[in-house]
Amino acid sequence: MRALHYRNRVRDRDRPSAYLGSIGGVRRDAARSDLPEFQGWNAGINFAGLSRNYGWETVMGRARDLDENNGWINAGLDRRVESVMGGRIQLSAQPKFNLLNRDFQWRMEWAGKTQDRFEVWGNDVERRCDARQRLSFGALAKLAYLQYVRDGEACAEIRDDARGIDNTTNVLLIEPERIGTPPERVKEEGPRLRNGLAFDANGAMTGGWVRSGHPSDYLAGFGAERHDFIPVRGPTGRAKFLHVFSPRRAEQNRGISRLAEAMLPAKMLDRVDRAEVNAALKAAIFSLFIESAGKAEDIGDMLAPVSDTSTMDPWMAAYMGFRSERPVEVDGAQVNQLFPGEKVHTPQSNHPNTNYAAFGSFILRKVAGSLGVAPPQVSGDWAGINYSSARAMLNEIWRSFVEDRWYFTQAFLTPIYAAWLEIEVALGNILVPGGPANFYRNKTALCMCEWIGPGRGSVDPLKEANADNLDTAAGRKSTVEAIRERGRNPEDVLAEEAYYQNARKERKLEPVNHNVKAATDAANADAANQDDPPAPPSAQPPAREPAA
Repeated sequence: MRALHYRNRVRDRDRPSAYLGSIGGVRRDAARSDLPEFQGWNAGINFAGLSRNYGWETVMGRARDLDENNGWINAGLDRRVESVMGGRIQLSAQPKFNLLNRDFQWRMEWAGKTQDRFEVWGNDVERRCDARQRLSFGALAKLAYLQYVRDGEACAEIRDDARGIDNTTNVLLIEPERIGTPPERVKEEGPRLRNGLAFDANGAMTGGWVRSGHPSDYLAGFGAERHDFIPVRGPTGRAKFLHVFSPRRAEQNRGISRLAEAMLPAKMLDRVDRAEVNAALKAAIFSLFIESAGKAEDIGDMLAPVSDTSTMDPWMAAYMGFRSERPVEVDGAQVNQLFPGEKVHTPQSNHPNTNYAAFGSFILRKVAGSLGVAPPQVSGDWAGINYSSARAMLNEIWRSFVEDRWYFTQAFLTPIYAAWLEIEVALGNILVPGGPANFYRNKTALCMCEWIGPGRGSVDPLKEANADNLDTAAGRKSTVEAIRERGRNPEDVLAEEAYYQNARKERKLEPVNHNVKAATDAANADAANQDDPPAPPSAQPPAREPAA
């Protein structure tokens, strides 16, 4: 203990803040250790590249256990995944046509064909876009994002397998624990190899060592011990290995679960829930107590007679014999026989606790903040929330959803799209300016895209539709942007609208009357619904005709 104290003193002395403080410099309160709030708080400056060694597997295991066994955490994860990614993410190809010496008309035609072919590949009826042939591309993206949020990182290998279709691209999702340094290479770990990931001199990842089987799969056999190296890119620069996480530090190379901050409050709420339920269950048990007749001496003589001649009351002996042969039984109740002279005293118990609801709401707000969702999305309780509060809440969390969607889709889904597009161009299914060779010269310009996820939703559809109409009329927002906010592809909406209008013409029906005066009608309706009738107009004399 004395040695530890000495080391802490030496460490504090070597710090610049301590030195400046000793010679009269300014030392912040945040660096003091004599305050009660800071006692025992000696956080070190650790290297971010070794963060996996500090309980990484424990945190991931607990995160998955919460997802499987905690209803609040499971609901929060599902709401975030549904809001950010959904199950049918859509490609919106946006090649930089001006850099390719093409016009906007070419871009729209090229993007339409590319999107159609990608949608067919991603929704193949035999699920050949998935290496395991179980999920569509949208379902793959949803599962990958769930791993990204819950486990802290998402990993995949882009493979090429002949499966009866022209484009051989398929995706194999990999669980993060399968990535690790092979046992024979543990001594090589350093700046070029950390936690199963290989890096170049600049710190850019060059590939990963992936175990052929899961570490906990005891049926995989000895073949599961093999580690295969998967390069980040192939010979042509095509993506091969994807590893996506959200770093909090510059030199971090592995992700950490987003649930790490919510684990402690979630388990605290679990304990309180169980305690309250157990207490309420005990209070609800229906019990009967029968007070025994006779005296304590009679029971003593029966249990431990001191002589051959019994002094027990004959009535008491007959009673005990009768009860032993015919005990009292009541359906759904527990019957207890009391000793003579005993009485039952039941203390009052108020359950659930009066503070339980407030405590549960407080904990769920912490869990929701950690997951980046609104508290009502976790609890399912929207009582007491008015339009203004709901709108403000939606605005705050929607920014987080859009930002996270952009980061994850550009880091995980766009490389898959680029790998798929490279094969399409090589096969001649999609033409690019200058021929297939120009694909590599203009790869970034051709692969620029956005991903359309679930729509924002509406708290008050009428008010928000009016706001969109005003913004588009004033030029602050395009109609395409408004359609994308609702989770639709503008090309699909335009094609459907054109088809619908032509179909009405063929059937000699009037064109659809798009009501753009909803704001005026809504204002009149609100005025009509008010308790006080509107004031009558003031009577004014008619204007006279001017004299000739």
